[in-house]
Amino acid sequence: MLIVYWNCLLFGIAFAVITLVIGEVIGHWLDSAAAALHLDHFDFMQPIVIVGGITTFGAAGVIFHKYTLLDVTLIAVLAVLIALVLSAAIYIFFVRNMSKAEHSIGHSVGDLVGKAAEVSVTIPTLGYGEIIIHTNSGTSNYPAVSFEGLQIMQGQKVVIVELRGRDFAVSELNI
Repeated sequence: MLIVYWNCLLFGIAFAVITLVIGEVIGHWLDSAAAALHLDHFDFMQPIVIVGGITTFGAAGVIFHKYTLLDVTLIAVLAVLIALVLSAAIYIFFVRNMSKAEHSIGHSVGDLVGKAAEVSVTIPTLGYGEIIIHTNSGTSNYPAVSFEGLQIMQGQKVVIVELRGRDFAVSELNI
């Protein structure tokens, strides 16, 4: 049984080292495999949880086998229990919290409706100009038309009224 524990421990160490080198590739493979097996809706089936459990099982087994006089069956049961507890802790305190924390600094253009912007290229009465919008992710330029059909000069502050296809309809902001 000691060989099984060592193999689990070495597998976890090898997985950690390989993940450091080509982690993105492995992550995409595992995500694809999970989607193909329809496991992608099981949040707890993350590689870090599974491999962490296998590695913990191996480490606990090696430690108990080498440094205690416990029965082989009791060592296996304790190693499984420790692996389950540590895997649950990894999921609860790391994976679940990190999945909630994944926020992009990007934005959706639909989220910009109602935001203030500045005209960078004059918007004619019947045509397109350009606006500049300052967001958390930086400064972006977008094509814009006048919501009321009025000319809006460069440098004017505007508010985005609606999204028309890929263009914004804006109105002068008079404060």
